[in-house]
Amino acid sequence: RLRRRRGFRPRAEGLEVVDNSYFITEENIGMLKLAKEANSILFDYRIPLAGADTCSALAAATENLNSNGMVMNGLPISIYAPETVGCAVVDSDGFTAAATSTGGLMNKMTGRIGDSPLIGAGTYACGHCAVSCTGEGEAIIRSTLARDVAAVMEYKGLPLQEAVDFCVKERLDEGFAGLIAVSGTGEVAYGFNCTGMFRGCATEDGFMEVGIWE
Repeated sequence: RLRRRRGFRPRAEGLEVVDNSYFITEENIGMLKLAKEANSILFDYRIPLAGADTCSALAAATENLNSNGMVMNGLPISIYAPETVGCAVVDSDGFTAAATSTGGLMNKMTGRIGDSPLIGAGTYACGHCAVSCTGEGEAIIRSTLARDVAAVMEYKGLPLQEAVDFCVKERLDEGFAGLIAVSGTGEVAYGFNCTGMFRGCATEDGFMEVGIWE
């Protein structure tokens, strides 16, 4: 069973704690400079949302990356490393849980909050399912995407994959996003409306599966 805890104290648990400066790299400083010079926003740190100048600068900055010839959404596979990381799990008693860590937006507006920390938008878990989302946060927030999957299961009586397909197709507006989900009965599902989404699943009996494309 999943157990509630009043709080998690990293130092008390013996985990290494580092200063925030540890996470500031020359590469990210360079990408932030490019974004500011182009007056643009980079989605998930390295993927340009708009602006030809940003695209040109990004291409120049990533031309040396080893992509092994693989491309997704017009960009080398290797630049997707800092993207959102999420998980959705179910235990043997049918209890579900979800967690999401955002890749963020480079050069975002001060105070901007994305979908990942908003329960019901980018992350949600209940008796029906657990859901974790990735993509354009504003679109996910507008559609309360994660909660909607559970609501469609509850109110329309759809199985998990059909609920996921419905929400990705009908609830997302102009934004690009995707999600992974598990049901309380152990069904695994995913959906996205872009070229690809990195994903994987594993079961206690040793089954494992990974994928990028549809």
